[in-house]
Amino acid sequence: MTNQVAVLLAHCKPSPGKPLPKRTTSQGLPTPLKEASWRSALNNDSPGGFTLVELLVALGLGVLVAAWIMEALLAHGSLSAKLADRLHHREFERRARRLIEDDRRLASRATSQPGAQAPACNLAGRQPLLHLELPNGKPAITWSLGAAPSAIWRGQVLMRCGPAYGLDGQPNLQGSWQNRVVLDRAEGFAIPI
Repeated sequence: MTNQVAVLLAHCKPSPGKPLPKRTTSQGLPTPLKEASWRSALNNDSPGGFTLVELLVALGLGVLVAAWIMEALLAHGSLSAKLADRLHHREFERRARRLIEDDRRLASRATSQPGAQAPACNLAGRQPLLHLELPNGKPAITWSLGAAPSAIWRGQVLMRCGPAYGLDGQPNLQGSWQNRVVLDRAEGFAIPI
């Protein structure tokens, strides 16, 4: 064992005029890394990382970008909700107009003011928009616009005082007349005579 140590020490001592031998690993492979001491690794002169100021600036910019993206997403969601609400309201207006046209087919006469025949329902101060007189002495169908009958409706409402519809989707002219809200937020809703 002492002979092996002596041989190793002989290889490690530099001889004058000879270059140092290459360092090898335990498997006899040359080491590609430069020799570095732990003191040079702790030296503050090495440009290896970010300063605290750089990290804080990057964090601030990241927060600003995240806030801008969040604001854009919230604005997009709000705009989408308004657009969907507007589209639903237009569909309800189309349905109300189709229902009015169905009522017109039943009528023998249409006016904007009740004439000799009073409305079958209490209008409660709402303005009659359309008064449809039916043949055979049946009460008239009256469409009116005005204040909502309860707080669940938004804005002015379009109401129909007329016969209820049966399960077949046709008005039951033998039944009683009902006053029902057809459309809320109906400000400016006009019915051509």
